[in-house]
Order: sequence, then structure tokens, then C-alpha cells
Amino acid sequence: MVRRATSRPAVTAADAAAQASRAAAEAETAAREAEAALARALAEDESQVADEGSADAEESVRRVRKRPRRAFAGAVVSAVAVVALASTSVGLSHSHAARDAAADHDLELLQGTRQAVMNLITPSAADPAGSAQRILDGATGEWKTEFESTKTEFIDTIAQSKTESAGEILGAGIERANDDGTTSVMVAAVTKVTNAAGAKDEPRTWRLRVQVGKDGDLYKLAKIEVVP
Repeated sequence: MVRRATSRPAVTAADAAAQASRAAAEAETAAREAEAALARALAEDESQVADEGSADAEESVRRVRKRPRRAFAGAVVSAVAVVALASTSVGLSHSHAARDAAADHDLELLQGTRQAVMNLITPSAADPAGSAQRILDGATGEWKTEFESTKTEFIDTIAQSKTESAGEILGAGIERANDDGTTSVMVAAVTKVTNAAGAKDEPRTWRLRVQVGKDGDLYKLAKIEVVP
């Protein structure tokens, strides 16, 4: 059986808070630096104006004060942009982590489903008891109860018919999540069967709808339906 794959670590609330705190600190530092630059520019320019003639002094003061205010406004916009970009980064990190977790979950579920179905459709007369046990190991809920009640009969039938099967899963896809916590999965497969009745690598196609449930760390078949 396929065991649970290791998922990528999700971004925690603490991680997000730390990122936001760093962004706020960077913005505050940028604002302080811009304000200090403004004060220096005002002092330097007004000192320069003091050396100019009185006729042009008022216009010069107006002109030189306008320039640093614009510089300060640009610095404030930059600081706000830092915060906005940091917030966007945190949101994207959460979204990316959620997508990765969902993809890992679906992959793990489908891998477990494919293996359980393969065990189901490929019994072997060389080891009928082992074949039955593999099917049982991949069963849970309603299907486990049903198969346990017919396990002995299944073993006898496989041994007496000298059945040998080789199979391939052609495809598997999640159909829906069910209210009982299971997931419906559609599975298409093909087997080649040889038995005492005369079949020799006889192809058989399978189209199944299975309900898959979590049992411990494994995904197992909880219900099986053959779809026409």
C-alpha cells in the first residue's frame, strides 16, 4: 500500500505575522530616512537662499521647499509600496501552500486507490491466500466487512480455477467528496486472465466507481461499484 507522502510545510500564522512585522519595520525605516532627508534638504536649501538677494528670496524659498516635499512624497509612496508588496507576498505564500497541500492530498489518495484496485483485479492461483490478504489489507468500512465474509470462498475459487491475472490501471480520477468523509474515484483498468476454463491472456476491461476512506495513514477502498 502507498503510505502518506511527506507534504510541503504550510505557511503558518506565525510565519505570516513575522513577514508582516518585517515589512512594517522596513516601511517605518524608509519613512524615517525620507523625513531625515527632507529636513537636511530644507536646511541646506534655505541656507543657500539666505545668501541670495532679497528681491528673489521669497520665490527661491518657495521653489526650493517644493522640491524636497516632492522627494518626501515619493519616499512615502515607496514605503507604502513596500508594505503592499509584503502583504501580497504573504497572501501568495498562503495560496501557494494551500494549492500544494491539496495537490499532495489528491496524489496520495489516487496512488492508494490505484494500488488497492490493482490488488483487487489481479488475484493469483500461485498464492490465493496472499491475494485475498492484499485485498483485505486495502479494504475498510462496508467493503472490508463484505470481503471478510467471503474471503474463504474467494481463496477456494481462485485456487480451483487456476486463475492468473496481470493488470494495468488505465486511469483514475477524483469524482467528488462525500458527506461521510470518503471520496468517490472513477477507475478504468484492463486485465489479461488465464484460467482452467480455457482463457489464455483473455483481456477484460474494468470501469469502477470506488469510495475511498482514510484508515490510519492509508487510503483504502470502502465501497466498490462496477459501472456499465
